[in-house]
Amino acid sequence: MTTVFLPVGSLLYVDTSATDTPTWQKLTEHNRQPASIQINRIEKTQRTTNGTLRKFFIADKKSISVAWNMIPTYSTMTVDGGYGANDIQTFYNSAKGQGSFKLKISYSPTREEIIEVIFGSCSFDVIKRNVKASSADTAQEFWDVNIALEQV
Repeated sequence: MTTVFLPVGSLLYVDTSATDTPTWQKLTEHNRQPASIQINRIEKTQRTTNGTLRKFFIADKKSISVAWNMIPTYSTMTVDGGYGANDIQTFYNSAKGQGSFKLKISYSPTREEIIEVIFGSCSFDVIKRNVKASSADTAQEFWDVNIALEQV
């Protein structure tokens, strides 16, 4: 008998709530590629008249890039029930996605971080359409999805 280990959870969760109390919805792990989390340091450097370098630290801000290959259209079709391509696109086009929203990055079950972000870019490419396991099944599409998020 083979043991199957299922994922602990998703790496990224978006706040879909219209109130101050967050309602977290996971972005699927279905064919997710490695997520890039970069830190951009905002600072001002200046040489003084005697040649000394002076640096003023302002803030560190994160940029997150995530891509999925062959992601199903809906969350009902993903392996973990997380947002599928159409769900991500609907969130992106919603009033919440057009402004800033909370993003939870879950590194492990004991370590997570919540930041406020905006969409920097988002792209959706239809790879396959009208895919059915049998003729009685509902047709579905598979997408390549790329999103870039920037901390506010």
